Amino acid sequence: MACLPGRIVGMENLSGAAGNIIQILANLPDFLRKPMLQKRLREFLSMSSADKQDTISLALSAAPTIEPAKLSILVKTWFEVLSEFEASERAVIFEVYCQQIVKQPERLQQLNIQKLMETFQSLADRQREILTDSFKEVLISFPKRSQILSLIPDYSKQALGLV
Repeated sequence: MACLPGRIVGMENLSGAAGNIIQILANLPDFLRKPMLQKRLREFLSMSSADKQDTISLALSAAPTIEPAKLSILVKTWFEVLSEFEASERAVIFEVYCQQIVKQPERLQQLNIQKLMETFQSLADRQREILTDSFKEVLISFPKRSQILSLIPDYSKQALGLV
């Protein structure tokens, strides 16, 4: 994919479109944003593996372009929705994120992790527990676990119970 110059330009355009979609979702009122994210996550779970990888890559590329306060609103709703999914579904989503972060660690470094961890900490205790348990399960079986852990700041590891 990266070898084809036309594809790279196309991906940049798609990244901009993904940023626009993220911006629109973040601007929606909660009563619309939550069902929209539920629907998008269900669609994501039905995608092929390659489409899942592309979707997460685009989301990670677009996220740093979104105003941090708006991104936090969207991420909080995403966390809330994700905590309602089955553990196996959360595992699929977290695994794809881990795969993409290993492929493109700079994407994670471009995010305001501190702000996102504050968003995570603002969730209800049960939601945090559900998400943390699912993430830990993915990490246990993830082949490049040490790479992922090396990219996570210490304060995030502590919040996730990884230290």
